[in-house]
Amino acid sequence: MESESRFKYESVQDAELLKRYLEAITAGFAAGELRLSSREGDVALHPKGMVGFLVEAKSTGGRMKLHLKFSWREGSGEDQEENALTIAPGPAQD
Repeated sequence: MESESRFKYESVQDAELLKRYLEAITAGFAAGELRLSSREGDVALHPKGMVGFLVEAKSTGGRMKLHLKFSWREGSGEDQEENALTIAPGPAQD
């Protein structure tokens, strides 16, 4: 019987800290393990094989939203498909 682990964290952070979080997520994917923790709890994830990826971006009346979602099944050993998405940074803002 599989155990269930849930983790949720929500806050307002500056762009520099968010950049460090994204770098840690990238390193976790490269290492095959992501560990997330806060005072509320922790969870360890092991991305491997095919990973589902969803990106949604929205700009409405000066309010911006970016949602990223990754999903996979443990033990998945499927090959990766060709990448059709490009994500590039914009010019630096002063």
